[in-house]
Amino acid sequence: MRSRWTRRAAVLALVLLAAGVWFASGLQDGLLGYEPSRLVLDRRGAYLGEVPGTGGELGYWPVPYVLPERIVQATLVTEDRHFYEHPGVYLPSVGRALVQNVRNLRIISGASTLAMQVARMQTPGGRTAWRKVREAVEALLLVHGHGHEKVLRQYLAIAPYGNRVHGVARAARLYFDKPVEDLSWAQAAFLAGLPQLPGRMNPYSEDGLRRARKRSHRILRALHAQGSLSREELEQSLQADLGLVPRPQRMPEALHAVLEWSELARARGLPISTATLDLEVQSKVAHILQRNLNRLDGAGAGNTAALVVDTETGDIIAYVGSRDFFNQEHRGAIDFVKQRRSPGSTLKPFIYGLALEKGIVTAATELADTPMDVRVENGRSYLPENINHSFLGPMLLREALGNSRNIPALRVLEQVGVEPTLRFLEKAGVDGISYEPDRYGLGLAVGNLHVTLEELSELYLVLAHEGETRSLRRFTDEPVAPSRRLMTRESAQLVRHMIADPLARRPSFPVGSALDYPYAVAVKTGTSQGYRDAWAMAFSDRLLVAVWVGNHDWRRMNGVGGLLGAANAVHEIFDAVMPDWRPYRPVLDSFPPPTGALPLEVCPLSGRLAGPECPHRKSEWFVAGTAPAESCPFHAKVRLDRRNGLRAGPTCAEREVVTRVMLALPEEYEQWARRQHLDIAPLRESPLCPSRPEELEPKVAIREPRGTVRLLYDPDTPASASTLRLTADVTPSTEPIVWMVDGVPVAEVSYPHEFRWSLRPGQHVITAAMVHRPQVSQPVTVVVED
Repeated sequence: MRSRWTRRAAVLALVLLAAGVWFASGLQDGLLGYEPSRLVLDRRGAYLGEVPGTGGELGYWPVPYVLPERIVQATLVTEDRHFYEHPGVYLPSVGRALVQNVRNLRIISGASTLAMQVARMQTPGGRTAWRKVREAVEALLLVHGHGHEKVLRQYLAIAPYGNRVHGVARAARLYFDKPVEDLSWAQAAFLAGLPQLPGRMNPYSEDGLRRARKRSHRILRALHAQGSLSREELEQSLQADLGLVPRPQRMPEALHAVLEWSELARARGLPISTATLDLEVQSKVAHILQRNLNRLDGAGAGNTAALVVDTETGDIIAYVGSRDFFNQEHRGAIDFVKQRRSPGSTLKPFIYGLALEKGIVTAATELADTPMDVRVENGRSYLPENINHSFLGPMLLREALGNSRNIPALRVLEQVGVEPTLRFLEKAGVDGISYEPDRYGLGLAVGNLHVTLEELSELYLVLAHEGETRSLRRFTDEPVAPSRRLMTRESAQLVRHMIADPLARRPSFPVGSALDYPYAVAVKTGTSQGYRDAWAMAFSDRLLVAVWVGNHDWRRMNGVGGLLGAANAVHEIFDAVMPDWRPYRPVLDSFPPPTGALPLEVCPLSGRLAGPECPHRKSEWFVAGTAPAESCPFHAKVRLDRRNGLRAGPTCAEREVVTRVMLALPEEYEQWARRQHLDIAPLRESPLCPSRPEELEPKVAIREPRGTVRLLYDPDTPASASTLRLTADVTPSTEPIVWMVDGVPVAEVSYPHEFRWSLRPGQHVITAAMVHRPQVSQPVTVVVED
């Protein structure tokens, strides 16, 4: 009786399938492609995070080229023992299912083959008789069009294994942290049973694990029954420890990194990426940055980012894109490692490096940290300032760089040239550079070319590698990019030597600040205009650390610059990471001077060879052919007229002359020296014994202001404070001059020929004329706008 019912059911099944052939052209007859999820592991294989694939699910990974025998047999014995014997539909099973369903007046058995399950997963739908017919027809088409093995591969790639995971390759990684090829029989049977009821057999719940193990034991016995397992293998598998691993926990501090690495992995076509990141270092850095922001609470610092790089290989070992990915107030989802911001003074080392390479300067070149009139487009000019609104007078290049003074950097950039500097930065990897005339000007030295934290890191790797590039490396299997020489070895070594010199930072950065280290660290801070960005870039012989602090909306911080805002975090990161990073190698306690360089004793004020009158001297390194040949002119024996303390001319009687060792600065430092109350040699010659008039060519030139100056007049400012300083260079210096505004005399002055003119709205022409001679200066235009 049962046999007759089965035969009738099989005949009915054939009729239904035949009836379904007429609409087969509208059914799915191909294997669908799925976007795989992308798993990111750290350099030691620890879980960092995963970006979902199709439908927000995990997995859909391709199975190995050679299908793993254990998972294939366990799957087929569970889902479709006759898989290779039918064309996609197994008629005896269909017949049995129809009998059961007709007898019970409801669907209790679907007789689904593995191919039918693939059809159902690719085009999901309700559980109806008509739906079963459709799946059966699709299964026939799939097997006919692609063959058994491809259909099996598709099943193993998309079947659900619980916890949002599809595909056995991802399931093997999730539950056992191993490739599917390495599964034991017990593990293969465990996974093979999950797709039937993945929700009820969740390995991460006690009941689910119990059900899954019970199901896997039935599968193991079935494998033994069909001869795939020996009795000994069966007993071992039933007693074996499954080796389940805990559910991986996503690291919130690494979300930006996971997104960045997974996007790069998409281009590589790999579902699993082993990043150069170090999970332990990443965690340390994220917590240090958070503590740093907490310390700055109340100072208006809202966000931060950091990179930590292995200087030897270029490996990125920590990548923190913001303070908190989920922080809405501070836009934590923005990856500030990749945002272009004003770098402040962090580009100065490269400007100085280019000047050293071109032979324009040495580490001991004297640079003037005094007011500077910078011309911009349309003939306008402005007076740049240092961040502390003060000037330090004559400085050697080493100290100018160490103290991060703006004016000396502008003077050096003026000699190097803006365009050659831009070309260098572009070769070093800085993108988005505009060559529009006057786009940056000398402001390039103080941060008006915006860069990313990544770009700055690669720039500083050039210094760390003595002038050669070292690309950032993101994957452990990524080949090291060939290096290119961007700077001469000697100039890069010298710049590195200078920014690692703690004495060169005095007096701007006090002893014991975050810039001082007990081992060799080259460090540079940067602060953008208005305290909108704070940077610190530093590298040792094994680590490079880059930190940025600021706000997503460019809001000003309250006095938070590179030292206060970022350098403390950089120092703390070095202290936390350095001891365990290549601990087998001695820590470098200082960076060596340039190869082949020789030390010379120079005057710390002029940079020339120290003379007998120099009260102080310092040792400076000079590469071949750059050593100074002249002695210091700033400390000299000066002949003074004892009657008035002015310089004694050649006509002074010797009885009226006294000789003193004095600081004899050039005229450009005269105003600065007087404000510093320095005892300097007078520039003015004694009128009691002047030089012969015929020896001097009389001339007068306006020193300040220059060109066309535009000023804004504020009527609420007191007249005593609303003034413009007028200064002139006069030869001979004893000659008085008269200042004239719009042709009207406003003041007659003697040396030092200064006058403060009260501003009034309008356009004015200013000249200076000698009182007793016909010489008149070139005019200067001043526009005072209401």
